[in-house]
Amino acid sequence: MFAFLRDLRQRWSNWSGDHEMENAIRRHLSDNGYFGGTAKFRAVRLAAVQRPGWLQVFRFDVTARVADGRHDSAVETDDSPETPATYHDLFGLVREDHRHNRTEVRVFRSSDQRAELFGRWSDGLLQLRGGRAMQ
Repeated sequence: MFAFLRDLRQRWSNWSGDHEMENAIRRHLSDNGYFGGTAKFRAVRLAAVQRPGWLQVFRFDVTARVADGRHDSAVETDDSPETPATYHDLFGLVREDHRHNRTEVRVFRSSDQRAELFGRWSDGLLQLRGGRAMQ
């Protein structure tokens, strides 16, 4: 019973709740050398907002498999050695502006780079969770 509740809590914590934003992140990952369709999201959180809520900045962590280009070849040979899949833990931000129907996605290999961009994107916005939005 406790395992079920723990699993449910983790799923709830990792749920984005915004299908369009999740698809935008997956498209961005696919366009930048990852398999976006199989990426695993963690800790999708609203981090900053501008009143009355049209402009929002979200943070997220994601584990994505690196696309190595082999999936594009039409002919696979059986004698080629299987290379293990490579996964990267990425840190990202999404800025949604509902007034202009724009969504910007950025992903980084380090949380420091994300924190720097968050500082620029959230300038003049209300930062949520008492300044702990990026933790």
